[in-house]
Amino acid sequence: MRKIFRSLASLAIIATLAISPAFGIHKKQLTKLQENQHKSMHEIVMVNRDVDGKVIGGGLCTAYAVGPHTLLTAEHCNDAKATGVYIDAPLALIRPQRVMAYSITSRTFDKQDHMLLDVSGVNFKNTIELTDHVRVPRQGEHTYQWGCPSGIRDQYREGLVMGNMPNEVDEDEPIDATGTIYLIQEATVPGDSGSSVFSSVDGQLIGVVTYGIDGGQIAGVYAIVFTQAQIAASMQ
Repeated sequence: MRKIFRSLASLAIIATLAISPAFGIHKKQLTKLQENQHKSMHEIVMVNRDVDGKVIGGGLCTAYAVGPHTLLTAEHCNDAKATGVYIDAPLALIRPQRVMAYSITSRTFDKQDHMLLDVSGVNFKNTIELTDHVRVPRQGEHTYQWGCPSGIRDQYREGLVMGNMPNEVDEDEPIDATGTIYLIQEATVPGDSGSSVFSSVDGQLIGVVTYGIDGGQIAGVYAIVFTQAQIAASMQ
């Protein structure tokens, strides 16, 4: 019924989509809080290469900076064999290694499909707040987010929290998470995985995209349950 949107599609295909001509539009008027949240969003790509440097696997996701060197994204975006991550890099230049990846210094998981990814060589100026008491979505509240569907950056969506359902074990799509899945009515596409979801009521972080359900018509998120010790250790 549901599918993890980790976007392990061909980097070449994603790059083709990402560099297609764009047309100017009038951008949404943002509050100062939303401006900061928007600037905290990043496109990330983890790539596996063989000894000759050839790409043998890779995944594109969305992430949000929560500290000067720390990104919040989905755990299923993690590639355990990758030692580096590309951040906001032109996708057409990643495969031939014409841009450099940032070194990953640590990965922290909350076992609810969320990951804190620490990288060296970056200093994020805009960050969103992450604490150990992130509240869960509330039925009926409106949401918003920016993501990178199919590698197309800076795409804004609004949604509505529909409700929730129990987690179901899917052997074809194993995921390190348990408990309740909160359902949000909004379009979700591979590449949106890891995108932070905010409440339109108070601007608070309330989730991170894990699933696309029913062909991507519905987004699924789990509760964020990092401990304060995990957060503090990750941001040192």
